[in-house]
Amino acid sequence: MACELDSSRALGFHSWRPWGLVMACAALMGMSSGVWYTGSVFFVAFVKEFGWDYASTASIFSLFTAFYGVSSILVGHLVDRFGPRRIVLVGGVVLPLALIGSGSAQALWHLYLTHGILSAFGLAATSYVPVSLVLLHRYPAQRGLAYGVASAGVGIGILLFVPLAQVLMDLWGWRVAYRAVAILVSLVILSVGAFVLREGRTGLGPDAGEAAEGVAAFTRDADPPKELSLAAALSSREFWLVTGTYVFLNGPTQMMLTHHVAYLVEAGQSRILAAGIVGLVGLLSVPAKIGWGVLSDRVWLEWIYVGGGISLVAAVWALLAIGPASEAWLLYAYAFLVASGYAVSATLNPILSSRFFSGPHFGVILGTLATFYHSAAAVAIWLAGHAHDLTGSYRLPLLGSLLSVCLATGCVWLAAPRRVAPQRVD
Repeated sequence: MACELDSSRALGFHSWRPWGLVMACAALMGMSSGVWYTGSVFFVAFVKEFGWDYASTASIFSLFTAFYGVSSILVGHLVDRFGPRRIVLVGGVVLPLALIGSGSAQALWHLYLTHGILSAFGLAATSYVPVSLVLLHRYPAQRGLAYGVASAGVGIGILLFVPLAQVLMDLWGWRVAYRAVAILVSLVILSVGAFVLREGRTGLGPDAGEAAEGVAAFTRDADPPKELSLAAALSSREFWLVTGTYVFLNGPTQMMLTHHVAYLVEAGQSRILAAGIVGLVGLLSVPAKIGWGVLSDRVWLEWIYVGGGISLVAAVWALLAIGPASEAWLLYAYAFLVASGYAVSATLNPILSSRFFSGPHFGVILGTLATFYHSAAAVAIWLAGHAHDLTGSYRLPLLGSLLSVCLATGCVWLAAPRRVAPQRVD
């Protein structure tokens, strides 16, 4: 009985409050992912409304993805210094205003500013980096489970936001859809943001205190955390291998998740069906993220990345096989496969990073890794649009993504996270 009690406390789930923190973080992740992946349906709307070519339209989302990554460095540094409270609050103000601005855009540069820059910063301040640091610190014993449950909110966000945005576009146009998304974001921030700000004591910045003491009590037998500075991390072999894993896996993943609505519409599927497939991807990613997270506490991370890579490779072939007469099972198979592969990239990357770079500077290191992660996605999203303009199809970038996934798997095996015991995030 004593062992069971100690285990539950180490996990941090011995009362409703820590579970509430995980659920609140899941709501924030769901909100941010919902905003992010509505881009796939806004992409089609922009092409129809303004007549821009695919590369120009994709450049909006490339800038958004790249600036999100750059913002993650700043957000990581600020969370290290001030804790997550103030940073999430700032993002919760910027993001709805940016979305309202996007709904009033009249030119390409307007969307560069509102969606590409302001929305990217707002999302960076309210999701990946601050949520990762809160969860990795508060649940040291089984961080895979905690982060898997929280990141499952991403799938719920995709399921709710993307089809809803498409329905609103069909009824009242994309401008109304943007403003409706802004209202939903505000409601999420108001309903759960205060809970996260109150409960999200991570030991970072001025939030240091009894939360850190609680974690230390359950990790006193673990190896001491690495106190690597950003400069020291950048000079390490592991940093660049982890970066390679991030880059080569997230590039093809985000390329598919941004362009697959356009691909499916061109393949003869209806827009509402394509949006529904995106929502199904979100739904299926929920059990996938929890499952991968639980497995990450029990098996080598390398094997999990192999499983995710196999799923993405199969998803590419399934997508290429879809045509106007395709049976429904093929679309469902694609949704299942891409959700499974995407879940690895979305859930395991912070856990992989914490194996090598835990310590007082982990926030800025994670933010720097996130910059590479999202920059790769930005390049892949733009290249896919450019390739479509040149060749009239997405076949070339989809085939190129197969090689990229194989490179990601090779990088994680060379980094060999199995050699490093899980570390506490200070």
